[in-house]
Amino acid sequence: MRNVDREEVRALAVQAGFGLDEREVDGFVELMATQIETLKEFEALSEPAPDTFPAVRVVGARPSREEDPLNAVIRHVRVTGAGEGVLAGKRIGLKDLIAVAGVPMTCGSRVLQGFVPDEDSVLTRRLLEAGGEIVAMLNMDDMAFSGGGETSAFGAIRNPFDIERTASGSSGGSAAALAYDDIDITYGTDQGGSIRLPAAWCGVLGLKPTYGLVPYTGIVPLDRAFDHVGPLATTAEDLARGLEAVAGYDPSDPRQQPGCTAGSYVDAVRQAPESFAGLRVGVLAEGFPAARPDSPPGTAETNEAVRGVIDQLAAAGARITDVSIPEHALGQQMVFVALVEGSSAMLAAHGNGYHAKGRYDVALARALGPALKASGSELPPTVKLTGMLGAYMRNEQFGSLYGRAMNLAPRITDAFDRALADVDVLVMPTATHTAHKAAPDAGLAEHVLRGWTMLANSPSTNVSGHPAISIPAAVADGLPVGVQFVAPHFADDRLISVAATWEALHGWHPVPTISPTRLTKEQQ
Repeated sequence: MRNVDREEVRALAVQAGFGLDEREVDGFVELMATQIETLKEFEALSEPAPDTFPAVRVVGARPSREEDPLNAVIRHVRVTGAGEGVLAGKRIGLKDLIAVAGVPMTCGSRVLQGFVPDEDSVLTRRLLEAGGEIVAMLNMDDMAFSGGGETSAFGAIRNPFDIERTASGSSGGSAAALAYDDIDITYGTDQGGSIRLPAAWCGVLGLKPTYGLVPYTGIVPLDRAFDHVGPLATTAEDLARGLEAVAGYDPSDPRQQPGCTAGSYVDAVRQAPESFAGLRVGVLAEGFPAARPDSPPGTAETNEAVRGVIDQLAAAGARITDVSIPEHALGQQMVFVALVEGSSAMLAAHGNGYHAKGRYDVALARALGPALKASGSELPPTVKLTGMLGAYMRNEQFGSLYGRAMNLAPRITDAFDRALADVDVLVMPTATHTAHKAAPDAGLAEHVLRGWTMLANSPSTNVSGHPAISIPAAVADGLPVGVQFVAPHFADDRLISVAATWEALHGWHPVPTISPTRLTKEQQ
């Protein structure tokens, strides 16, 4: 750290929101010098040792297009831990914002190229302790700011059912990579649907766990109020194993409560009933928006396909009830308002934010801050808009819109709690339309708006914190349609049980139309 001169003192005062007269400037130059000496003394203190699991860590290269036709993988790796555990023999892919010590992490962005975390995320450590092998860091929308699957600095993530379409986002690589034979379970993050939407478009299972069930420490955040991390897989058992390995309390994460305990999710699969007899299913009226002339292609077909699944649930013994939650639409508005302001503030705070106990990622802040200064102009339009709009909201409304949105959160939570008091699960489409075709030549505004068209049904549970799962149970025009189930808080095992029963009765469909190159251990 260096001392500041008169001009810098004036500039810092303006940045802080006030002015100084000339006499004050001289005084504050002197005061700043003394305070900076104190900061230097603090900076010299030793930091806590990085928290890393004693694993074999091999950093590989980016795959070729022939090896990775879906553009789902940013980097091959081989990180191996314990030989035994619930994930023994399972090969894991991680969204490229989940820290793995010694492995470069990009957040899908040009801005963060060259950053190498010095410690594992809690999730990474738990995966290794459970016997998993991490084999790939997966592509994602740039800084996780879009659901379109098109904003990554590494290019659009392609859909395994139609390579001309995208995988959705922001965890698009985590869904698409499951089409490869040598990736069994992946992990994504979800602040407004970013696990469930790619799962729906790519025809896989994706679970947004109950808020706070899985620790988020060591994962690049957007807003602590909405951050979720969870598994994606192609079978209910792999999904259950993926959740069982990482769920449970860790004191490093302020999102969690000390009483947070994990269930036996593998048992939920093994003990799943043979039918849906007695299962009370609430069909959420607001989850089936009517298709309009300006609706994206596949909207009406998506609604019809999910209605067909509901008929099959009834045929298998489920008790179907119509449910209305008017606050469901409010959840989408709230996430837009709060996440824009909150995530732009988190980005301005260089990925850590303030005002929370727990472990902070000092290495990320030291990398992201200078990177944004040097290369911020290379951020995609989605991130730039979020930053500008968040700054506008703070300048014009002084944080009151964020506060108002957060004050509305209990209203949404209570509404879902009331509905779930009378039914076991709620059901609706996951994405509101089928996968859209990639549009590399779209204009700036269209490029941004395409990232939001599909997410009307996902944000409300990010607000309420209820667990939600997308299962590949339906088809429209040959494309996967995800069916979303929502359960009470910490009833994640109930959602996995529903998935297991459906899988046993009907299996997952459709089948991907391409056969991506098998990724071998030698290529990793």
